[in-house]
Amino acid sequence: MSAQWRIEIRLGDGHAPLRSVLVEADTEVEALRQVLAEAERDHVAAEELLLDGQEEVFSRTEVLDGHVEHQAQA
Repeated sequence: MSAQWRIEIRLGDGHAPLRSVLVEADTEVEALRQVLAEAERDHVAAEELLLDGQEEVFSRTEVLDGHVEHQAQA
């Protein structure tokens, strides 16, 4: 029989949860697996975003450097 499970992940006592998820699963173990799978997907997406963000910052820096060099030559 399926039940709703609220899974909260905290670091230390008294801190707000880093993640709070309501999942529907037959067992506590299945609920934990669902939350872990979601966390892993989020982690992969965050790593991709970090790489994209680094590329974007690098590109902007190159553009600004080129703009500064162009102004210096004028």
